[in-house]
Amino acid sequence: MREDKKALISTSMAHFSNDGVFLLFSSLIVYYSQPSTGLNITILGYFATIYILVSGIASIPIGRLSDSRDMDPELMFAGILIIGLSVVLFAIPFSFSSTTSLLIKYLFAGVGAIVLGFGQAFYHPLGASIIRTSLRGKDSSTYLGINGSFGSMGRAILLFIVGVLIIDFNPFFGLLLFSIYYFVASVIIYLSSRSLRKNGINIKSKPKPSTLKPMKEYPGVIGFLSVLTSTIFLRSVFLMAIATYTFKYIDSTYHSNYLSFLFLSSALTTPILGQPVFGILTKKIGGNRALLASTIISLMAFTPFILITENFYISLSLFSIYSFAAFTGFPSILGFVGQKIPLEITTRASTWTWGIGSTLGGATGVMIVTEMHNQLNYSFRFLFEIMLIFLLLSAITNLFIGKFSSRLENQINIEKTYTS
Repeated sequence: MREDKKALISTSMAHFSNDGVFLLFSSLIVYYSQPSTGLNITILGYFATIYILVSGIASIPIGRLSDSRDMDPELMFAGILIIGLSVVLFAIPFSFSSTTSLLIKYLFAGVGAIVLGFGQAFYHPLGASIIRTSLRGKDSSTYLGINGSFGSMGRAILLFIVGVLIIDFNPFFGLLLFSIYYFVASVIIYLSSRSLRKNGINIKSKPKPSTLKPMKEYPGVIGFLSVLTSTIFLRSVFLMAIATYTFKYIDSTYHSNYLSFLFLSSALTTPILGQPVFGILTKKIGGNRALLASTIISLMAFTPFILITENFYISLSLFSIYSFAAFTGFPSILGFVGQKIPLEITTRASTWTWGIGSTLGGATGVMIVTEMHNQLNYSFRFLFEIMLIFLLLSAITNLFIGKFSSRLENQINIEKTYTS
């Protein structure tokens, strides 16, 4: 099998699994905060913030490790395995029924959030790096779009599956059954990707560390990454705040766990098409324009969604349009990085935009909503309206990306020269 096809298949399986827990903790907030479990929603909101912070911070050394040692398959395997462990930890609080066990419940829920954040720090920079390397100089945006589509499938399908398992069994046994998938998937993903190496190193040989050249020594890279990361940060302040509390918001509106799972899993099917569409757009018109189009569509769909929540079908349609555009950052952001950033620093650059911009921005958004809901007792509907300001600001900063990206050479042409 061709290396690029093999890379696409193995990383798509990993993306499917990694993004399958994208809304897991936000869904569990509803169950953890029920009287039978008794956990405080504000503390759970802090756990959600910690989970996202850990993911962002941990991605930085992982990106550096990836660029210095040729062990992406092992790192990708570790990430999926750790996610499986976090699901087991999330199940444990549901095994205690007594309110006297609150401290233990908080302990396992909090540790589970930290472990989940660490596990989710691996895939996105690694998957993008593996795909870009396998293409040997070709534009990776289309492949990233296809790959991102599998991530969107994971968000929709695995969310629905875990919802069915929780409702049909109970949260404890449902989550334990769900964790088995991750332990099996991690092994399959490793076996299918272990030959994919940056330098073609055989699996039996020990990867040797290489000398890392600081990113500041590459002219124009720091300026470009700074404005791009700032744009992604503002965008993610909005996106992750909405993603974390949407399940709670929908559940409080329609008063049905089943309808909440159905609503989100249905709406999250649209990025399955949106990811490849924005991957093609990134290749055709550039990542900055594709990202701006995504932001504008998200803004235009989410605004009326907040105003017409009472009608289930209209609300679902609007949130589906929003999801189609909003959850397409993988091809738009990392595809753009691949177009402009030299291959030898691509994983570190990806951790800037994804780890610092997307993930830490998301943590900031969750913290803002959690604190305002706790301290000021604002409704989630009003808080969602406030968070639209950050999405608007990201559209404004997006306009400045082109000025900085134009100073960088097109890496697609450069790589073709190197590999021809």
